[in-house]
Amino acid sequence: MSIKHLLLGLAAIAALVAAPAASQAASWPSKPIQLIVPFPPGNDPTTIILNVMSPIMQKELGQPVKVINKAGGGGVLGAKDLANARPDGHTFGVMAVGPMVSQVVMGKTPYKPEAFKPMGMCWSSPFMLVVKGDAPYNDLKGLSEYAKTHPGLKLGHWGLGAVPTAIAMNIAKIGGFTWQETSYQDLNALLLTQGTADAITVTTPYIRDYAEIGEVKPLAALLPVRLPAHPDVATVAEQGYGEAYSVWFGLFAPAKVKPEIVEKFRTAFFKAMEAPEVKDAIAKTGVVAHPSSPDEAKAQIARELKEYDEILRAVGVKK
Repeated sequence: MSIKHLLLGLAAIAALVAAPAASQAASWPSKPIQLIVPFPPGNDPTTIILNVMSPIMQKELGQPVKVINKAGGGGVLGAKDLANARPDGHTFGVMAVGPMVSQVVMGKTPYKPEAFKPMGMCWSSPFMLVVKGDAPYNDLKGLSEYAKTHPGLKLGHWGLGAVPTAIAMNIAKIGGFTWQETSYQDLNALLLTQGTADAITVTTPYIRDYAEIGEVKPLAALLPVRLPAHPDVATVAEQGYGEAYSVWFGLFAPAKVKPEIVEKFRTAFFKAMEAPEVKDAIAKTGVVAHPSSPDEAKAQIARELKEYDEILRAVGVKK
């Protein structure tokens, strides 16, 4: 066989192999798309926002986009379902930093980061470190100085593997004090007003009314930027007590979904985020939008996997 005929044969084989993939991308989507959220619906900000985005994406893609809440295991069960989903481009997920980073670092996941394809960051929950309204300190420096002479300050949190808890524990480490910590299924302002806790890591909707009348006060925003609703409350990083970490949510696909399909869905998703009604939902839920590229999301996750491992070891949560 001549080299010319050999090359022609190889080209034909390559075309046959590529044809199914090209055909799949061209005919996508061929059925409703599932968008997994690893938390229960209720008042979950991400679910609320995605339910507003869903009909907009349906109009763009020509198929329904169904928000599927698969709660459990601190988000791990929903992430597991995404990792195990058929990579045909009909299942995506909006996942949080917990199941994608901190739970991975803690060794609590049946999957590895390589099971997913990051498509970009979406937004961060408005978490804050909040204390009693009459606490004799108004920032993290004041908290640290007070805690050194009044040991045993009680921290209420979601769990030792949760990102807000890691941030609060790191604040204590940098500030030179130790929390007396307890996890709660229901974190709310009553823990502070009734004296059960001295500080809690919580999202602003849970403390808004109490903060307005001065019964509780935020000490630090657990985000890279200040919250629009609390512009006078500095971030952890601004106060010098850690990096600009947050409870972020990002868009992910199973790792083997075709790049063309990933890009089509990603384009429709972030285009929907720009719709006026979606921006209104984002503002009302209090989350902070910060869409990013796939490469930026991938780099951030890789960095945080390393950094949270160091933090959780340093504060004694991980051995």
